[in-house]
Amino acid sequence: MKGLVFVIAVAFACCVATCGALECRTCAALGTRQDCLNRPESNCTIPDPVCMTTYKSVAGVKGWSNNCSPRAGCEAAKLSNHLLCKKREVFTCVTCCTTDGCVGDLMPSAASAARISIVTMATAALAVLLKNAAGF
Repeated sequence: MKGLVFVIAVAFACCVATCGALECRTCAALGTRQDCLNRPESNCTIPDPVCMTTYKSVAGVKGWSNNCSPRAGCEAAKLSNHLLCKKREVFTCVTCCTTDGCVGDLMPSAASAARISIVTMATAALAVLLKNAAGF
């Protein structure tokens, strides 16, 4: 019985950190990444969503777009980055992110990795506390 309580508690703790609808900022052809970050968030209603960010340059005009996308579609589009991203005057770069309100960054910072580490550490600490409380 204690084992079942422990498993349910860990599953719940993980779900609190990861479950729920992803919210992406929705923008199209805005001038800067910051312009996109200032847009409101909307719930993604598709299965296995990510926030897909596209940064394009056409005839010297650059623009940022961001919206909900299926993970597989975003990952497939991202595969072209090595050929198309910032290689010419006309380019397209794609990033995929999975945190609420994210707008992909072409130069990811350590902050996003730190945020994931903190959530992982908090979940692990909660699991240990629950394990100890259950008497394992």
